[in-house]
Amino acid sequence: MAATLCSATSTGRRSTSRTRSSKRAWRGRGWPMPDSVWVLGTYHQPAEALFEVDLMRWLAGAGVPVAGVVFKRSLVDQAPHVPAPCEPNGDGRLCLHVKDFNDEATVSRLRALGPDLLIYAGGRDIFRQPLLDTGRLGMIGGHYGQLPQIRGMGTVEWSVMLGVPPTVAIQRISAGIDTGDILLQARVPLVASDTFASIRDRSYFMTKVMLVLAARRILDGELAGTPQPSAAGRQYYRLHPALQRHAEHALGQLLAERR
Repeated sequence: MAATLCSATSTGRRSTSRTRSSKRAWRGRGWPMPDSVWVLGTYHQPAEALFEVDLMRWLAGAGVPVAGVVFKRSLVDQAPHVPAPCEPNGDGRLCLHVKDFNDEATVSRLRALGPDLLIYAGGRDIFRQPLLDTGRLGMIGGHYGQLPQIRGMGTVEWSVMLGVPPTVAIQRISAGIDTGDILLQARVPLVASDTFASIRDRSYFMTKVMLVLAARRILDGELAGTPQPSAAGRQYYRLHPALQRHAEHALGQLLAERR
């Protein structure tokens, strides 16, 4: 499949110069094919800067080859009408600017690119099965909550109110809400000066590190995951302001016990 060298604009404009895709380049040189890892996320950086985002750099540092990035913008009117791969840096790594991760055109294009593993960089997207099936090894993503107990939204606050240690989980994403196989889990360390914002910041960092570890182990065939019991856990939602105040009080009590 040919890829296009593109200018990195949010409207998806591309130049007319053509180059071979990274997979054809590897075959042409007689090299063994690397695993094809694609990252999905909402980004506002220009396309040529996406491979310098923290997650991409950490994956590269762990020997996880990122073949491409499927990205969208927050504003739908910035999306191209038809998703098409482009090669912003001329090095074989591709970017695919899309309007919707789940639409038929995106799924068809990604299926043709043949990813081995998909990594979701984070957000509030819900993925349908056709997209998840494009990755030979599925899609992995992070969650700020102990699974299967704490699913959904507002999970750091709900964890504190329910007496469940704040946790980062890496799961193989399914079409349900935080119901995928559990790959890794780790408690988020707390300090006396913490706020919910600082706990989420620490969770963000841990999520990216754990995604890299999980990806490396999956590609090495060392991590299969543990299915979640279908009847276990509960889905939570955004907190009403009154509940948010209760959560702040509960966090204050929890941290006071640690002083």
